[in-house]
Amino acid sequence: MLQIDHLNKTYTGGKKAVNDLSMRVCEGDIYGFIGQNGAGKTTTLRAVTGILPFESGEITINGMSIKEQPVACKSILAYIPDNPDLYEYLTGIQYLNYIGDIFG
Repeated sequence: MLQIDHLNKTYTGGKKAVNDLSMRVCEGDIYGFIGQNGAGKTTTLRAVTGILPFESGEITINGMSIKEQPVACKSILAYIPDNPDLYEYLTGIQYLNYIGDIFG
């Protein structure tokens, strides 16, 4: 289960990307983020995966905090970014191993 409680993220310059977001995604649930550019969709996903730090709130995955147990959380997540850095000389498996080595 994914639990987000009161997530807040503000970028440099005061741009509030996520404001007090709370949600729960249970096993078997399917969700989609829909919104205008700048609504905080990608910011939320990056915070959930531990790629982007956030200033307040709590994100837990199967009861584990992404801040306190990032490696354990990342070991059960999959994330495909909207604009991945692809390396044409790597096979698909080599690329996945490369990314796995970087982010644990």
